[in-house]
Amino acid sequence: MRIGVDVGGTKIVAGLVDDSGTVIGKKRIPVVQKKGYSGIKKDIIALIKVILREGGVSEKTIEKIGIACAGQIEKGTQKILFSPNLRWRNAPLKRDIERYFNVRTFLENDVNAAVYGEWKFGLKETKKDVIGIFIGTGVGGGIITNGTLLHGFSNVGGEVGHIILNPYGYRCHCGNYGCFEAYCGGSYIVERVKNGIREGYRGRIREIAGGDLNSLHAGHIEEAYMLGDDLCGRIWREVIEYLGAGIASLVNLLNPEVVLLGGGVVYGTKYLVDEARKVMEERAMEASLKGLLVEKGRLGDDAAIIGAAFIE
Repeated sequence: MRIGVDVGGTKIVAGLVDDSGTVIGKKRIPVVQKKGYSGIKKDIIALIKVILREGGVSEKTIEKIGIACAGQIEKGTQKILFSPNLRWRNAPLKRDIERYFNVRTFLENDVNAAVYGEWKFGLKETKKDVIGIFIGTGVGGGIITNGTLLHGFSNVGGEVGHIILNPYGYRCHCGNYGCFEAYCGGSYIVERVKNGIREGYRGRIREIAGGDLNSLHAGHIEEAYMLGDDLCGRIWREVIEYLGAGIASLVNLLNPEVVLLGGGVVYGTKYLVDEARKVMEERAMEASLKGLLVEKGRLGDDAAIIGAAFIE
């Protein structure tokens, strides 16, 4: 048995995974950012202990703990160099978890892990060239070329979310302007709609969200767009255009067999993938589109914990 842990900007999910890639049991808790690295690390440890206890599994029988975490991972030490959404720098999470449980632990970027999980157990390794784009709180990417996960020279490659689509665009949490993430990440989209409402906008979106801005999510915004809400229409059309253009750029650059889309924004909306595909097809080069598949991930929220449990 293996443990897979997915540490994102808003939640931590841990699961017990068997050798077939099946999640036997899992638990989810929110990320409380004010706790900082030390407090969140303790929450991860407590969550793993609950998973082991409820699964009736001893720490001694666990083959590996795999952790998928948003951010850039240092080569060798696997220290988290920078995680914009968690606001961590130089966090030694692998070392701390490995010391606590005395179990071999491996740390990987969260979207790399999710794409690896989808490739190994969703696509069944039948495709050798895959680009994964996962849209949740932010935007992350993973790239598999000729059956190998791309890490780059110093292990921080594949940062699809921080490709600059417009150097004069929206401010990103990484400190730059115009990143893919700043245009298409869920938290950024929601914040732009909230800002419009705070400034006095009174369209369909308030009613759709039940009057509670704290519950607002991308699915609400897409629904309001479909119903003709002016604010959401403007913002959502921008999301579709930038997502399609971003995919087209990656397709032209890397010529994959499959573009795999996942994450909460993708799974929580009905037409985003189809509409972004149309933009991509208009913008990408004809030869790059030949034989290309664009599809949603098949493992859903389990992709990152399964990938983390198996990636080496």
